[in-house]
Amino acid sequence: MKKLLLILSIATVGFLNACTEKLDTTITPQTSTTVDNTTAARISSSIQTTYPSATNIVIVVIEDKKTYSADFTVNGIPHESCCSSSGQILSVYKSADNVALSDAIKAYLEANYKGYKLTKVAVGKGTAGQASTKVIIELNNQIITLVFDDKNVIIATFTEPKNNTGGDKNKVFVTMLTDLPVNIQSQLTGYEFIGAVVKINADNSKKTYFVIAKKDGIFYEFTYDSEGKLVKTESFDLSKKPENKEIKENDLPMVIQSYIKINYKDWKFEKSAILMKDKSIDSYSIILSKDQKIIILTFDKDGKFIKSTETLVIQLPKIEAKILIFNEIPQVIKDYLTKTYTGWIFIKGNITLKDNVAEAYYVNILVGLNKYQIIFDKEGKFLLAKRG
Repeated sequence: MKKLLLILSIATVGFLNACTEKLDTTITPQTSTTVDNTTAARISSSIQTTYPSATNIVIVVIEDKKTYSADFTVNGIPHESCCSSSGQILSVYKSADNVALSDAIKAYLEANYKGYKLTKVAVGKGTAGQASTKVIIELNNQIITLVFDDKNVIIATFTEPKNNTGGDKNKVFVTMLTDLPVNIQSQLTGYEFIGAVVKINADNSKKTYFVIAKKDGIFYEFTYDSEGKLVKTESFDLSKKPENKEIKENDLPMVIQSYIKINYKDWKFEKSAILMKDKSIDSYSIILSKDQKIIILTFDKDGKFIKSTETLVIQLPKIEAKILIFNEIPQVIKDYLTKTYTGWIFIKGNITLKDNVAEAYYVNILVGLNKYQIIFDKEGKFLLAKRG
């Protein structure tokens, strides 16, 4: 469910360019047989108005009479776009092989896809002009497509079947609620629509719709097939995230205390904690030390021994959290927030201290109606952003 925490920020789609009915006859658009000439002319005209140097326009249907894919080239650089039947450009990506990924995206890829091979980067924007980055990577004989918004927050992830490493053959577009198939829209009745992405395979024979919605404080990830059939649902309740609760030795269940006395009677008790999930005990962890060694014992919720992990004793740093007030926010962080989140309002924050020295900053802000949690390192360098 880690993915969901990082994907709750999805750009709301507006309009990038007004449609123009004038068609530049110097370029003849190539279209599939299912695209009528009027629609093809509108889309081609809009593309040529926005990109006067566009050539080799190829248009195919995504959703009949609603949305279309239009590939074209500008000064030798391939572009792929999603357009409405009226010719409005909903989103567009261009190949950007020489573009350096942001530190936030690289950190995300390293944390979640260690050992990945970067295949392709495409820079895009939606109809409201919001920036977007599409990253294609290869890992364990799989092609994985990831889409990030203008704040480097993950929008969607699509993984191809193993051994399908033929390259970037699919297309991915951010889309609006009104441009989703009617039967998908009806299934979202009663939910707060957050955002959606559609993936179209290489021959346009299959579509996958990825939708994020919210209801009663719970976020949902819905995946639909080409016919609008629900094929997968995941949910996450932010109020039920796991947490560790430190407890005293005498508060451990007697079965655990007895196990330690029998098997580790000469070891010194250091600390213990309970892992809570959904407000219930999930497991126990106990740290013991002896002769320059420490050992971590893990027990299940009933006190049954699970495993032990032993290592050399190290000087354990003192880790603590401190409430962060506005006046204590480093100026470098304020400058970043002002530049990236125009009109931001501070809500709350905290500092992680390591041996009484700042190790990380967590800042919660409000931008319009959107809430963000921004994480910075001890130097005030941006690390990660999450919406919600």
